[in-house]
Amino acid sequence: MMSTSIGDGVIVTDAAGRVTFMNPVAEELTGRSAAAGLHRPLSEVFALVDEAAGDAAVDPLPRIPGAANGAASTGPCVLLRADGTRVRIDESAAPMRMPDATLSGTVVIFRKSDADHEARKNTHGDQPKDFFAILAHELRNPLAPIRNALQIMQLVQDDGDGDGATTSAARVIIERQLKHLTRLIDDLLDMSRMAQGRFELCKERTSLSDVVKLALAYARPQLEGKEHKLQIEFAAKDLYLSADAIHLGHAFANLLHNASKYSSAGTPIRVTAGTEGDQIVVRVIDQGVGIPPDMFERVFDLYGQVDRAEDGTHDGFGIGLTFVKRIVELHGGTVVAASAGRGCGSEFIVRLPRDVSGAGPDAAQGAAAPPAPARRLRVLVADDNRDAAHTLAMLLSLEGHEVRAVHDGVEALAAGDAFAPQLVLLDIGMPLLDGYETARQIQERPWGKQAHLVALTGWGQEADRRKALAAGFQDHLVKPAEPEALKAVIDRIVAD
Repeated sequence: MMSTSIGDGVIVTDAAGRVTFMNPVAEELTGRSAAAGLHRPLSEVFALVDEAAGDAAVDPLPRIPGAANGAASTGPCVLLRADGTRVRIDESAAPMRMPDATLSGTVVIFRKSDADHEARKNTHGDQPKDFFAILAHELRNPLAPIRNALQIMQLVQDDGDGDGATTSAARVIIERQLKHLTRLIDDLLDMSRMAQGRFELCKERTSLSDVVKLALAYARPQLEGKEHKLQIEFAAKDLYLSADAIHLGHAFANLLHNASKYSSAGTPIRVTAGTEGDQIVVRVIDQGVGIPPDMFERVFDLYGQVDRAEDGTHDGFGIGLTFVKRIVELHGGTVVAASAGRGCGSEFIVRLPRDVSGAGPDAAQGAAAPPAPARRLRVLVADDNRDAAHTLAMLLSLEGHEVRAVHDGVEALAAGDAFAPQLVLLDIGMPLLDGYETARQIQERPWGKQAHLVALTGWGQEADRRKALAAGFQDHLVKPAEPEALKAVIDRIVAD
């Protein structure tokens, strides 16, 4: 089976070589819509030329049937787009066969070629942006099976099987490290959004104490690991601001993490909050290695770090304080660093506009809804990460649901036709048919009209969420999905 990654164009043909499917990337690269390409010969839609042979046309079909045990590949090629422009691509193709080995069609997969020197030179300035997005996506994928395995351990423990104390201790360690890794990845994703100008804040009137509580929850693994004595001092109780609590909480958590990183284990870290005129002023103070004067500004630069942490390590991506500065500035505030010098500790001072409108946070909160009645659902999980698919299927099975796991879009459609699931959890970057196209085709089936579709993916930007909803998904969850978020989706289906 061939697999694709984000950015791959996919074209499928029938046995006669006529196009039956094109994904959105294929449309973009060829300059032809799927509707315009439907039922046309592959050579017309996917027009390859050999520049060394005077732009002679290259037909990809003749070599494909012979690739009985895998993909046929020509490597770098030149693709003529519909508007006459050229794009260098890497291309491979494979036959699709019936059980009796009869050829039923072909699959062609292609993407922009890394060998195109001019293309790489012209897009050099975008490489840092691509780095953030790709690294965050690739790191996020392994978190899904870890999260699911963690929940499985909890369920097994609750059932009384196995060594409860040992399982519980292992679960606490895994959960602490998982939270820390998730926070790092969230920072990477946010930095990617900022670099691409697509970052969005969701501001509302928020209590500073709620923001600090979030920060403490995010930073707790680091603080507990080094046994810091945390001192929190608020000069006033009613400190409100217009803020995106989640992102501002991450920013303060980064300041706490930074204080811990550059301080000895067991030393105190202080967080103070007060007002100066119409501003809220928050200080994070440590007794660590301090900051030399020439680094006061540079510590906020991307990859800028003081030379050595207190324990001799130099961990992290060097983006934490850059993230802090950008988030604070997006909230209309400032952040500065201060220190008396080497060995004298550090102080980070955040100033933010105070909201004195007097309108409290959303007060009209409805009464808590009663627990949803237990109900057994038919659930289909589709993810080309087999560990992610199977651990999630195991977790849902332990909760009483009937679950099937598959690993690409084509398998998802076939399983759905046989199984008629009520809930479908789809990864987006699957081979052959991506999650968007799989969702569209599911909705055309009788059972699909009643199914609840959830995009479960490592791509978590607001634009990704909107694209998923436009494709027909009812929900968009980012890997690793919090168990509470998935449970909320299931409860809604049960309630309906």
